[in-house]
Amino acid sequence: MSKRTLQRRITEEGTSFRSILDDARHELGMQLLTDPAIRIEEIAWLLGYRDVNSFYRAFKEWTGTTPMRWRQTGIPGLSI
Repeated sequence: MSKRTLQRRITEEGTSFRSILDDARHELGMQLLTDPAIRIEEIAWLLGYRDVNSFYRAFKEWTGTTPMRWRQTGIPGLSI
């Protein structure tokens, strides 16, 4: 599929590449955080964030809390 076709289909769905990327990062980030053996810095890197602070800001927007606190409070629900 060409880049232009992909852009057109994403637009037809009423979304954007940025939104799809954010949703994928959110879902994968939540899954990775369930494994305490994976450091938060590594999760940020795996998700494509330039630094851990960017991941912290995004995670706080998604959940209202930090990744570390989310892990410490027993990983509530996993409702992504």
